[in-house]
Amino acid sequence: MKLDLRQLRYVLALERHRNFARAAEELGLTQPALSRSIQSLEQLVGARLFDRGRSGVDPTAVGVRLVELARPLVTQARLAEREIDRLIGLASGLLRIGAGPYAAEISVGTAVGRLASAHSGIRVDVAVADWPELYRRLLADELDLVVAEISHAVHDDRFKVEPLPEHPAVLYARAGHPLAGLEEVTLEAVVAFPVASPFLPRRLLDLVRQRQAQLADHAEEDVAATEFRVETPYLARRMVLESDIIGLALPIQIEHEVALRRLVVLPLRPPWLKTGYGILFRAGRTPPPLADEFVRILREVEHEIEAIAPGAT
Repeated sequence: MKLDLRQLRYVLALERHRNFARAAEELGLTQPALSRSIQSLEQLVGARLFDRGRSGVDPTAVGVRLVELARPLVTQARLAEREIDRLIGLASGLLRIGAGPYAAEISVGTAVGRLASAHSGIRVDVAVADWPELYRRLLADELDLVVAEISHAVHDDRFKVEPLPEHPAVLYARAGHPLAGLEEVTLEAVVAFPVASPFLPRRLLDLVRQRQAQLADHAEEDVAATEFRVETPYLARRMVLESDIIGLALPIQIEHEVALRRLVVLPLRPPWLKTGYGILFRAGRTPPPLADEFVRILREVEHEIEAIAPGAT
């Protein structure tokens, strides 16, 4: 015998109203259709479930027991339907995001804030780390998506990669730095000073290779660090303000300190000095519904940054 959840709902409605007409109205059925469905279920069970009379219907002993068994099943099914509706409708749910240090500060934080504002009740867990660690966590299913450097993932079939707009970066130093105020600065002059940065992808090693070639030679997983490796761009800015260390940033990350004349942008814009991060999913995995909405908002934020970047100083 195979019970139908829809028919169990009919049984509960009929037991509640003790009247075919009122139960059919609640269920959005015609009275004959409800009657036929109950009769079909009685034939399947092999016993009468309700006694019909002039004053209405009453469940039989078999009907009473079926009602007892059906009630928790229907309740759990209703809860499951509501939970799925909430997830698909973005009313709730958990999204686990991994963000590289620059992406986290530039756009991920803004995008998460907008997501939370538009969809109250959701939960978001943002982990900020260098891209090798984020790759590992994504492959271990500890994260739903990652926003980080993509140059080491584009040819890796374990990942699904969606590029984001590239943003030109700048080199900066404290006001009063030996290079501050110069009309021209060469790369050779820059690399004479230590650089503070998170782990760098191989494509940006031109900046440090002339300073310490062994950084590239001993890098693990095709990664190289500068002399002062930091976890966040904010930490790099604090270090730069107190020393002759040079930092890397997008203009919008340092515009406040530049306006206060605490930091200066160095007049050197090598074409390779730009962001190269994007969105990564694990190939073959279906991300939660919240991921699509987050990606949509993130792309909006990224395009806003792209629109103002040409005017940055």
